[in-house]
Amino acid sequence: MGDIGSLTTQKAKPIIVAVAFPAFGHNSGMIYISSHLVKLGFKVYFVSGSDFEGPIKESGAQYIENTFNFVTPAWLEGVSKLDGTDSFLFALKEVFLKSTPTGFLVLRATLERVRDENPGRQVVIFHESMASCVLPYYYGAPLPKGYDQLPKMINFHTTINFEQSSDVFPIGPALPPATSDRERATVKEMWDSVISKSTTLNDYASDIYKALGATKDVTDFYFDRLMNIGEVTLLPYSPSMEFPRSDLNPKIRFIGTLPVKPTRLDLVYPYWWPEIEANARLPVDSTDRKKVVFITQGTVTVDHTELLIPALCALASRSDLIVIATLGSRGKTLPSNVKVGANARILDYFSYDAVLQKADVFVTNGGFGSYSHGVVHGVPMVLAGAQLDKADVSARAEYCGIAIDLKTQNPTEEALVEAVDKVLREPKYRMRSVEIKKENEALDALGTLEKILLSYA
Repeated sequence: MGDIGSLTTQKAKPIIVAVAFPAFGHNSGMIYISSHLVKLGFKVYFVSGSDFEGPIKESGAQYIENTFNFVTPAWLEGVSKLDGTDSFLFALKEVFLKSTPTGFLVLRATLERVRDENPGRQVVIFHESMASCVLPYYYGAPLPKGYDQLPKMINFHTTINFEQSSDVFPIGPALPPATSDRERATVKEMWDSVISKSTTLNDYASDIYKALGATKDVTDFYFDRLMNIGEVTLLPYSPSMEFPRSDLNPKIRFIGTLPVKPTRLDLVYPYWWPEIEANARLPVDSTDRKKVVFITQGTVTVDHTELLIPALCALASRSDLIVIATLGSRGKTLPSNVKVGANARILDYFSYDAVLQKADVFVTNGGFGSYSHGVVHGVPMVLAGAQLDKADVSARAEYCGIAIDLKTQNPTEEALVEAVDKVLREPKYRMRSVEIKKENEALDALGTLEKILLSYA
C-alpha cells in the first residue's frame, strides 16, 4: 500500500457514489470500505435503507435514503417454503427486481445531485451487485442529467459467484464442481433448466426496466449480466473459497476478505465476559480450558427452531464447553419454554468479531456474511442452511476444508453434536482455517481496492 499515498496526491480523487441493497449482509462491507475511503480523503455519497443511516453517517459518507423494504410477510412466507434454485429465483423476482424502480430513481437523483454539487469532478459508482439499480441503463434507459456516459463503476459482489459455468452447477443442488466430461454434461443440462425457468423472470425484468425508460428486452441470464457490469467485479474473498472454474469471467477479481473491524470503544460487554477472557488466558493444553462454541442464525430469515435452539439443546449437558449464542436482533429473547444448559450464554445482539476472537468453532446457517466472519478469524465452522444461497455457500466452505456442511435447514441434535465434536477433535479444520485466513490477508482487500479505484482517476 506504500504507492497509494503518492498516487492519491498525483491524481484528483473522484467522487464516490456508493449504493447497496438495503439488507445487512449487503451493507456491512460497503460501509467499512466507505469509512476507509473517507479517511483517505474521498468524498462519498451512500444510498441505502434507513436501517443503515447511522452507520453510514458514522463512516463519514453523506447518507441518501432508499425507501424500499423487502422484509414483507409475503416474502418471508414464500422464501420459507422453498429451497435451492426455486428459493433463489423467487427472491430475485420478489426482492431484487421489485426493488429496482425505487433504487433506480434514487440513484439517478443522487448522480444528478452529485453533478450539480461537484461540477467538473469525476464520479465513480461503487455498486453492491445486488442493489441492481444500474441495470436499466444497460438496456437503454436514459442517462442521468449532466452525464454523456455512465460513470466508471466498481461492482462489489457480497456472496458466491452465480454466473453460468461449464464446471460449476447452478445454485440450488450445492454440488461440488465437475471434474469429468460426464459431469460437465450434467452441469450443462442443469444450467439449461435454470435458464428455461428464468425466461419469465426476464420478461418481468423487461417490463420493469422499460417502465424506467429502457428500450431493449432482457434476454441474458440475470447473473451473467450482473457480474459483467462496470469495469470490474470484486469478490471479497480468496480463490480457495470459491469453486474452481476453467471459464472464469475476466472481469472477476478476488481481493480477499475485509480485515477485522476495530472493536468499538463503546461496545458494552455482557457481565459474564470476564469468564470468557479468563478461559482464553489458560494454556491451550490445560484441562481447565473449555472450548468455546459460537452459535448464530443470521439476521433476516430467522427461525431459531431450525438451528440455534437445537444446537443449544444438543450441547446443553457439556461441561467441557462454553456455548455463546446471539439471537440476531436487539431486544430478542428465546421463548420461555426453551431451557438452556448451564454452559449457555445468550445475547440478543452482539459483535461477531468479539466472540469469534475467543471461539473454537462457529455454528451458523451458511449466510455469506457469517461465513466471511469465520474466515477472517480463522475459526472452523459447522454450517446448516438450504434457503437462498446458503446451501451453496456451505458447500464451498466444506470443499475448502474449513467447515462441515450439514446439508439441511433443520439439523438434528445428534448431527450437530457429531459435527461440533469432529471439528474440535480433528486439527485439520483449524489448520486449514488458519491457512485460508492468511491467504485472504495476503490479498490485502483494502489496498487492492484503493489501487483499482485510483486506476480510474
